[in-house]
Amino acid sequence: MNINFCGLEGKIIESSPHGNYLVVELSDRITICGTFSNQFYWQESPDEDSGFISFITYIGLRSHSEANKFRQWIASNGGYFHKGEGNPRRTKRVTKFPLEIKIRGLSPDSVLELLTLQ
Repeated sequence: MNINFCGLEGKIIESSPHGNYLVVELSDRITICGTFSNQFYWQESPDEDSGFISFITYIGLRSHSEANKFRQWIASNGGYFHKGEGNPRRTKRVTKFPLEIKIRGLSPDSVLELLTLQ
């Protein structure tokens, strides 16, 4: 099943049991977890196409050092890390990479721009 996010078609790879959030693969490297209800109180950044009130972005990484490639861009585009989420971890959401980082606070347009940085 697919969903549009900021004009881009993404593949739904997971849904919460109650439909509170969807995990959407936008590319091999970029996955988002979007919520319709925002019961988790994430920073709100609505996307009209998907109906998400807010979302979190995940970037897949091949190595720990690859995170440095994205950190400056993330900070200059309003993104931030919460409690060590900027440190690469074993992948949970980006299935085609061994590691990922979790970014909060990006706008839908920033995520589209991020897709071009891959």
